[in-house]
Amino acid sequence: MKRILNIIIAIVVILYIGKVAVNTISGKDKTIPLKQGNLSESIDTYGYIVVDAMVINSPINGEVNMLVKNGTRVPKGKEIAEVVSPNFDKSKLNELNSIDEKIQSIKDDKSLGIYAKDIENINAQIDELNKEYQQAKDKSVLSSLSKKIDDLTSKKEQIIKNGPSSIRNLDDLYSQKKQLESIVSNGLYKVYSPEAGVVSDYFDGYEDVFNVNKLFNITLNDINAVQKEPAEVKGEVKQGEPILKLMDNYDWYVLSVLDKSQSQKLKEGNNVKVEIDNNDSQFLDGHIMKIYSISDNLFGAVIKMNDVYNDFFKRRKVKVDITVNNYEGFIVPNTAIVKVDGKYGVYKLNNGIPVFEEVDVKVQNSESAVVESPDGNLKMYDEILVYGKDYLKK
Repeated sequence: MKRILNIIIAIVVILYIGKVAVNTISGKDKTIPLKQGNLSESIDTYGYIVVDAMVINSPINGEVNMLVKNGTRVPKGKEIAEVVSPNFDKSKLNELNSIDEKIQSIKDDKSLGIYAKDIENINAQIDELNKEYQQAKDKSVLSSLSKKIDDLTSKKEQIIKNGPSSIRNLDDLYSQKKQLESIVSNGLYKVYSPEAGVVSDYFDGYEDVFNVNKLFNITLNDINAVQKEPAEVKGEVKQGEPILKLMDNYDWYVLSVLDKSQSQKLKEGNNVKVEIDNNDSQFLDGHIMKIYSISDNLFGAVIKMNDVYNDFFKRRKVKVDITVNNYEGFIVPNTAIVKVDGKYGVYKLNNGIPVFEEVDVKVQNSESAVVESPDGNLKMYDEILVYGKDYLKK
């Protein structure tokens, strides 16, 4: 009898050792120490860049030349481009530049400075009065303007008569300059920035749809119509065609397209982080302005961006990753989480024995989860079994 008992004990030991060996080889009993960490809940989708832009069209047929680099922020009144007519006589522009240099040389002469300044001021006043004269219709107004022009002309003649001879040359140069400017303006159109902003010559044809005036009314048809990305306007252009746009780089938006479940994770008024085109180096701060329905199953989330995106003027449709929440807690692999009697939990080794411990799952990604211990039974560095389902009761 004793011999039989010893044989049974030996068999049990062998089976146990075999079981342990199999579990070790298969990784069933693999454990990890419980540690704190964090995971972000995010939404991967597509978005459409909307800018506050002023489009400037070409006034003539010709060749457009940008005078500043794309993406440059310019002040109001800055010369930013020019359109050159095919019939433009470039020699006239060279003459005009030469005359400008001669005028500047005379103005730089300290002995002539006061005379030059008076002539320049009087000519400017006469030009302004002539513009008013051409627009006026009332006879009394015309008579008054004519008298003012005559008085200024007489005053200028007295300055020229009493001043150095080179002052007369200056006035002649001003007259030549005026004539040449008239000739040049018919073949060379200079574009000045009407407001401060960022200059771009990238267009895709959707500027009238994806603009701030239609920000909350962009439809599914508008979105589906986007088939291309912006491209530069170069070379020949026709009158009325867009040649550049002036944008406010502090006022741009991303319209994100979401399904119903995604839209429920966002809330108007909340701040979010936005990653564009999986660019890990550029997480941008944004603010959810509005969420509205664009079809039965799709929603649009208008996100006002607070940071600068370097290529915002070159892009229309972009891949976006919107970080909704960041959770902190115990990090465990998804394989460790099991469901027992309607409760989620993990198996912790307690003196070598797997013990089920309940957890609250805060967030999951494809590999891991952040969990909390509602009863406080889980502590840092507790050994958690990686493959929890292997310990469920069959």
